[in-house]
Amino acid sequence: MTIDWALLAANWPRLWNGFLVTILLSAIVLAISTPIALLLALGRGSKRWWLAWPAGIYVNVLRALPALVILYFTFYALPQFNLPMAPLWAAVLGLTLASAAYLAEDIRSGLLAVGTGQWAAAKALGLSVPRTVLRVILPQAIPVILPPYVTRVIIIVKGTSLASIVAVSELTGEAFALTSITYRPFDFLLAAAALYLVLTGFLAALQALAEGWLARRTSRPRIVAGALGT
Repeated sequence: MTIDWALLAANWPRLWNGFLVTILLSAIVLAISTPIALLLALGRGSKRWWLAWPAGIYVNVLRALPALVILYFTFYALPQFNLPMAPLWAAVLGLTLASAAYLAEDIRSGLLAVGTGQWAAAKALGLSVPRTVLRVILPQAIPVILPPYVTRVIIIVKGTSLASIVAVSELTGEAFALTSITYRPFDFLLAAAALYLVLTGFLAALQALAEGWLARRTSRPRIVAGALGT
């Protein structure tokens, strides 16, 4: 099997546009779902039942549903309630609903890693809850949250391929469309796979850089045995 490079070059603008739509869709979903996930994680950890129960129900129900079902619901079912949405925004809503539930658990694991004494100390100092979260808890939780968060980001990027089901012309959708026209699935699916690999590899590299930066910030000087005369 040989690759038709001329055919790929001729149709590259469509693949590239699909790649940009994938990046845009991923960025919008992350920008919306991350703060929602933080609120859900805080809600699940709250001692107030009227915060903990709704957050827990949301997370458990949305994690139990396939993302494809949620996308079908936002695109096909919402119009029956006079809530029609353009394909891109239906995909954003569906992917955000699903992603926020998973991100909430990733963030909650990091928050639980911070000792309860930090909350008590902040309360003793008179800090409000938002200030405690932003200034005390999150800085300590981020090193724990970062690895699963970036892993979830990569999953979200790959999950945007589902948006092609609801007529969004992202990377996978364009690859399939070109395949149906040219009958060259190997060429276009390989090109799409390469672009996904570039994007996820870039995110993994960012994760490594961020973890290294956090490690340098949080590292403490080591006591050298020789300095103690032993």
